[in-house]
Amino acid sequence: MDLHYLEIFNTVAQYESYKKASDVLHISQPALSIQIKRLEGQIGLKLFDKIGNRIYLNDNGLLLHQYTQKIFYIVHELENTISETNKVVNGTLLIGGSNTPGSYILPDLLGQFKQRYPNSTCNLHINNTSTISQMIAEGSLDIAINGGNCVYNDSIHVERIFNDRLVLVASQKNPAAKQDVLQQETLKNMHFIVHNTDSQLYTAYQTFINNVGIPENIAMCLGNIDAIKRAVNSNLGISLLPYTAVKFEIQHGFLQEINYSIPCKSYPYNLIYNKNKVLSTTSRKFIELIHSEFPMLPS
Repeated sequence: MDLHYLEIFNTVAQYESYKKASDVLHISQPALSIQIKRLEGQIGLKLFDKIGNRIYLNDNGLLLHQYTQKIFYIVHELENTISETNKVVNGTLLIGGSNTPGSYILPDLLGQFKQRYPNSTCNLHINNTSTISQMIAEGSLDIAINGGNCVYNDSIHVERIFNDRLVLVASQKNPAAKQDVLQQETLKNMHFIVHNTDSQLYTAYQTFINNVGIPENIAMCLGNIDAIKRAVNSNLGISLLPYTAVKFEIQHGFLQEINYSIPCKSYPYNLIYNKNKVLSTTSRKFIELIHSEFPMLPS
């Protein structure tokens, strides 16, 4: 069985998308489709079902994906072992991040890391907090930065690196943006734009409205922070977001931070990795970079 075909299958299976796999592998979508068909021909099994414009792993594909994940975990481990032996930072770093740190913290860190260690390869996977935690537990990611409070598996090392501010933001067109301090009566009549209900940001929103004593009043639920910011900027509602995610918009006047008499709780970011997985030189160097950027908080 051709390892190259298995690598292509593993990537397409991970994203269930030829487009995303094409971006990761730098291979055209038609070429990917052809090579998947060749693999299916080799093993005599169909691996994907197509519904509309989406592809989905069928039972055969799910079974094969279990094995290819193990195969390429071993390949990745071998690469890092060789790198460790050579004491050279040129391995592959599989790093994860929940939505906020994945979009607004890790890209800058990865840029710094690549400048220091140009021979390293970094693959960033962004998903919700629970999925990233599961991937760390399974060993499919080396390290990750997760936002929010989460109960972790005992096999996961958890280290608080940063406490962000949660801020209420509104469009400059919103009357609330012109008030020095927003009153409870005004706030309870305002519509909120929130993140997906399975996210830590939605949990933070629920905690906030409970502490403030206002009813749930959701205008829309969006799965992307940039989409939330655009909706707020269009004056479709207000939102509770980490300052890191809205710092640029506030500083440049696209969004306005709303002051309220009860301060919002902080939003934590944690460095996580699997205690049972040997950290490569590349992983350890990236953790060193994180520590230099975010000095360890007092326990």
